[in-house]
Amino acid sequence: MSQDALQKQKELEQLAAAARERRSVDAFMRAALEGFAWAVLAGVCGKLLWDSLRPPLFFWPLALLDLSLLSDAVRCYRQARADLQRELRLEARVRELRRELGIA
Repeated sequence: MSQDALQKQKELEQLAAAARERRSVDAFMRAALEGFAWAVLAGVCGKLLWDSLRPPLFFWPLALLDLSLLSDAVRCYRQARADLQRELRLEARVRELRRELGIA
């Protein structure tokens, strides 16, 4: 086996191990759950405002929690998108190396 083929085989082994790790799935799941929790809590806060002449004292911590859930959900979603792009590039390189080495 030539030096170039050995080098490609080594790179393929390293990339294949890295491609097995799918961090984007966990980040998308976290963003979805936080988005759902944000929507429910936003409904609770809206109902508190609608039904009260003056918002109760516990409205403000709930509103702060709601905003923090929204910001974290957006951050997780952006991170998941970046992870997904990296994973797709990695998978494309693995497929390219397999094709060059004649591995089906």
